[in-house]
Amino acid sequence: MHKGLKGPVFVFLVFFFFFSPSLALGRESQGLYELQIVKCVRPNLVVARILGEEESRGVRVKLAGISLPLEDEGIYRQALVRLCELTKGRSVYFDFALGYSPWESPWVGYVYLGEPSQEETIVVNALLVREGLVTLDEKTVGRNMLGYLVGMQEEAEREGLGLWRKRETKSKKKESEECPSCIIRFPGKL
Repeated sequence: MHKGLKGPVFVFLVFFFFFSPSLALGRESQGLYELQIVKCVRPNLVVARILGEEESRGVRVKLAGISLPLEDEGIYRQALVRLCELTKGRSVYFDFALGYSPWESPWVGYVYLGEPSQEETIVVNALLVREGLVTLDEKTVGRNMLGYLVGMQEEAEREGLGLWRKRETKSKKKESEECPSCIIRFPGKL
């Protein structure tokens, strides 16, 4: 390329990508993607189809700020079922968590039921945390949502929901002064 063209081409590309993100990324002016959830893979991972594009394409979406409840298989299943109830087959809105972009795979961000500008909007990530079905993962949460999700987890803990419910302890065995194996081996005599 001719030396005289490198500068103007570079300036054009910088302008194109930084000052016109809706053109560069193919995003709507409000910065949200409208998706249809096709499959719930894990309580923090879904497969979705991007709506509103000429050529439909699929993306994997990881819910930001969610850590899987691997220590409790029952809660893990409940979280997966709840995520499917909320999203599968529905049109939802997606926004990237701070620090993440559409060039990454999977996409990391927040899934909204309803447009985020409406009062009745539900953030699916926060709802799962609030119901105690998952825990907060501070590594993937955007700093703008950290306080909100911490508050949701504290509410779940306070109310004893999901992972935070009080486990019923089995009644302790009656303590005896004698050795249990001695009683079995030598009934009546010691």
